[in-house]
Amino acid sequence: MNNLATLTSNNMLELPEEIAAHFQPDERFYVWLEGDTMHMKRVQKLTLTELLRRQKENPDPNPPTMEEINEIVHEVRRQYQGKE
Repeated sequence: MNNLATLTSNNMLELPEEIAAHFQPDERFYVWLEGDTMHMKRVQKLTLTELLRRQKENPDPNPPTMEEINEIVHEVRRQYQGKE
């Protein structure tokens, strides 16, 4: 398979139809460079059950405090309000 992808002027990567057909709209990918080679790996969506199971098996040794969570929420709200 030898197809060309095109980077548009608004930073959108247009994949050849043969490649794009393997994915769903709004799927997310990890992207990284190694020299002049770009790699893409699809991010697998986790169900809530799977996410909770993983958290139970590998709990965060340093979970954020309620104060830290509160500050993060306030910061996101400030950023969101600034975009309107």
